[in-house]
Amino acid sequence: MNKEYLDISGEKYRAEANWNAVAAYCDRKGVTNLSQLDMLGTIGVGDVLPLMHCCLQEGERLEGREFPLTEQELGSRAHAGTIAQFIRLYVRQSQLPGGGDDGKK
Repeated sequence: MNKEYLDISGEKYRAEANWNAVAAYCDRKGVTNLSQLDMLGTIGVGDVLPLMHCCLQEGERLEGREFPLTEQELGSRAHAGTIAQFIRLYVRQSQLPGGGDDGKK
């Protein structure tokens, strides 16, 4: 697994879209049932920042650090390029290994 980082106002922070980050995001959004997880495939504009914040918190936790920004502070420092970079990172990390092929022919 490759570590991936986002540049936020000149500082690099690790971002990790693993189950811990997804579960934290679901807690923030009030998702309590696994049947509601299909909402992760249709993330709205207002959902990107909380998801990004959860992924950065998890990435930094894995590095042994605490992510120093609140969600609001992150939003004030993120620009369109940062958001686009995060979305690409999230898509990469959310795909099954091998591009989603389940190995069946």
